[in-house]
Amino acid sequence: MADTNTSTPRIYLARHGETEWTINGRYTGVTDLDLTKNGVKQVQGTGKMLIGEGKLIDPSKLIKVFVSPRKRAQTTFDLLFAKEEKDRLSKAGRIEVTDEIAEWGYGEYEGLVTSQIREKRKEQGLDQERPWDIWRDGCEDGE
Repeated sequence: MADTNTSTPRIYLARHGETEWTINGRYTGVTDLDLTKNGVKQVQGTGKMLIGEGKLIDPSKLIKVFVSPRKRAQTTFDLLFAKEEKDRLSKAGRIEVTDEIAEWGYGEYEGLVTSQIREKRKEQGLDQERPWDIWRDGCEDGE
């Protein structure tokens, strides 16, 4: 599935593989976690299917690769791209490690599951009329 129309700009997003907190539903933002063995397999499988010459993402055609500084994102990037591809992209100045695309900070809710957050908020007298929703109510001391 090669990209035959390379004149059209494309943006590809790759989420990191599974972590321990992914498995048990904990909110993970700034905490630096490693991938699980299954997470490594997930990323390797994705890389084999999607990345390489003649595939959806041809590293020779990439203009810029932004990578979060979190370990899980760094490991995902390392697993997705072959060493030669990373070296070429790096030498060309096409890899940028930036906090601008790191997962957001969950503040006081970092490492908690939804039920713990809702219980904590009820103890504080919040959410009396409806349960906490991250998109509506946000995170205390978070983004």
